[in-house]
Amino acid sequence: MEVRITGAVLLATAFLFISSCTPKPTVKVPAEFEVGQNYFHKVCASCHGADALGKQTKAPRLIDIEYLPANFSDEEIRQQIIEGSDKMPSQQNKISDAEIGEVIKYLRYSQVAAELVVEEDDPDDDEA
Repeated sequence: MEVRITGAVLLATAFLFISSCTPKPTVKVPAEFEVGQNYFHKVCASCHGADALGKQTKAPRLIDIEYLPANFSDEEIRQQIIEGSDKMPSQQNKISDAEIGEVIKYLRYSQVAAELVVEEDDPDDDEA
């Protein structure tokens, strides 16, 4: 009996520790983006940081001009999640295609909310 109680306590403590390691969202998003935000926090936030802002992680912040649709398409994000890269392991076994779509929707909303814009090249700069 004593062994079962100790095992249950250890299991509960481990669960609380693991679940508390995942960054929690700090920004409230509209209801239509909450599903994507939740999937992002389950699969992506431990590397890309809370709210995709990178912070003290090795992975890049995704709320950045580099990842706007003009520079990094939805399909490129999808492929990166599924296939991984030399810096990022594949997340294919952790998230479904529909869930990836929700994450992308959340990321795109967050980029717009951050008022990120792609700077246009000034043709006059080339002539100087």
